[in-house]
Amino acid sequence: MIGDMVMEQPPAPVGTEAQRQPPSRFPVVHRDDFDAFYVREMRAVTVFLMHQGATPYEAADSAHEAISKLLPDRWRTMEHPRAFLRLTAQRCYWRQNDARVCPADPVPDRPGGTCPVSEVVLTETQQRLLGALHELPPALRSVMAWHLDGFDYAEIAEALGMSLAAVRQNISRARRKLVTILGLGKGDADD
Repeated sequence: MIGDMVMEQPPAPVGTEAQRQPPSRFPVVHRDDFDAFYVREMRAVTVFLMHQGATPYEAADSAHEAISKLLPDRWRTMEHPRAFLRLTAQRCYWRQNDARVCPADPVPDRPGGTCPVSEVVLTETQQRLLGALHELPPALRSVMAWHLDGFDYAEIAEALGMSLAAVRQNISRARRKLVTILGLGKGDADD
């Protein structure tokens, strides 16, 4: 299954096996709460696109364009809205003109009145990783962006129309190149 929102389930009876299950890796979101979906996914998709080489402004622009394709109600009925949002945003980014300049006007506000670009605060380590990702070939960078965004190999293969073996191989190659680019020793790479 490609990274989908987890729908809220009624609570399990106390002491049952269902109650002892570990929490899902994706937060519970009500299908009627678009604001919560927007807030969580816009930041994630913006970072996802930055991993692929987009500037924060290009990423926010593409993410907004992609999310507009889920409105007004398509996002509620779609089986895999997280994956759809990323695929659409990725395609929007790829279509952008390489000669684009940074906008003079601020990026439009999201619900709640803050700019999504201001939400993307990267640590020094994340900035270093982002720089290293930009040195990878586009195919490796794309697969790693999906992987860094929490999608497993099968989900990436399904979303990108690749074989599972190709995804594994690309991620392995990307990791080796990143270790070299970042100058990590064997002991540092496993941390």
